[in-house]
Amino acid sequence: MQRNEFVDACVAIVIGTGSGLLLSVGAQKSLNNHYKATCNDRPGHNLVYAHGLLGDTYYCVKSKYVSIN
Repeated sequence: MQRNEFVDACVAIVIGTGSGLLLSVGAQKSLNNHYKATCNDRPGHNLVYAHGLLGDTYYCVKSKYVSIN
C-alpha cells in the first residue's frame, strides 16, 4: 500500500492545532483562578473581564489604566 505524505501532514497539523488549543484553554483557566484569588490582595489593582477566543479571561490591571464611566 502506498503512503500519502500530504494526508499525513494534514492530519499532523490538525492534531497539533487541536491539542495546542486544548492546552491553551487549560492554561487560561488556571490563570483566571490565580487572578481571581490574588488580585484583591494587591492594592491599587482591579480585576478586568474580557471575552475572547479561549473563553472568559480575567486580568489584574493597575487602577490607573482602567477608566470606569
